[in-house]
Amino acid sequence: MVEAMTDNARAQSAEATGRTIEEAKERALQMLGATEQQVEWEILDEGSRGIFGVLGSTPARVRATLKTAVRQTPSEESERKVMAVVNAALRASGLAVKAIKRDSYDCYVELELVGRDAQRFAGPQLDALQYLLNIIINKRYDKFTRVLLDVGDYRKQRAEKLRRMALEIAQQVKERGEEAVLDPLNAIERRIIHHTLMNDPDVYTYSEGEEPERRVVISPRKQ
Repeated sequence: MVEAMTDNARAQSAEATGRTIEEAKERALQMLGATEQQVEWEILDEGSRGIFGVLGSTPARVRATLKTAVRQTPSEESERKVMAVVNAALRASGLAVKAIKRDSYDCYVELELVGRDAQRFAGPQLDALQYLLNIIINKRYDKFTRVLLDVGDYRKQRAEKLRRMALEIAQQVKERGEEAVLDPLNAIERRIIHHTLMNDPDVYTYSEGEEPERRVVISPRKQ
């Protein structure tokens, strides 16, 4: 089970459990969208195997906290670089759309796409564009800064849809006793699924696979 302090990009720390400490650490990193080098660890419970490795076992539990340097708001220079990369890509599309700054926090620069053609990006293509832009930004300009793209209230509506989907699929998992593998989701959307189900006593979630095909798995909890 993954226990996040919050399900949005502003998360500073996350608690996670797993069969082992390493598994719990991996899940905490998933929640924060961070690397091993970007967090500080606190081992809350080393866990125990119980009788025959099953009965009476308790999970390992850890807390990951982003290091101060990672939590700093992007500098003005970083913001300018991000804006330049994003708007250059949008101009190359030939569409009437540009990016304006909405906010900046932690390692994120949040941008909103505006213009006559902005709504064309309100869908899976927005995630694809964001993913590609972050690769460019992280490799060529600033490996610590990430861009978040939105169009109107698309992200808000998408989050609500994901929460409903998580609850519906979790119910199916309980009824069938079989785990369900979701379609690929980006890191922020995976955190929404994890957070939605983190207190459900009958299921737990984890992620598997490599980006951009990384998926959330909802699995029944053995009693």
